[in-house]
Amino acid sequence: MSARARPLPALPPALVAPGILLVALGYLIPAVWILAAPHGFFHQIGPFGAYNGHYLRDAAAFQGGVGAALTAALVWPALRTGALAAALGVTALHAINHWVDVGAAHTGSNAGATDAISLTVLAVAIAGLLRAVLTEEPAR
Repeated sequence: MSARARPLPALPPALVAPGILLVALGYLIPAVWILAAPHGFFHQIGPFGAYNGHYLRDAAAFQGGVGAALTAALVWPALRTGALAAALGVTALHAINHWVDVGAAHTGSNAGATDAISLTVLAVAIAGLLRAVLTEEPAR
């Protein structure tokens, strides 16, 4: 008899919308910060290489786009799977990028391992939300 690992239980459906809202805010708040105070964001969160306003605005566009898609998914639940899948892809790739550059942030910043770990945890949380959405029973 072989021992099989039991899959982790799915997130309760009542926690899906609040979870999506938190992730959406996690994307929208930095986007607004970048647009409102790009130098402050760069020095506090993104001190990699030389300051480049254009690339920061590009980052704000991507962050804002993911946040907007997640916000729309709160209003139109049919969008949840796609919005969460996109957010998972963006977050996982962002985490990998931070792991690759874990020692490349300017000295004295907090953009090293803390960011890489935080993004990895966020990717796992988004995967949990996506799993919950994919396993929900259709409404009757």
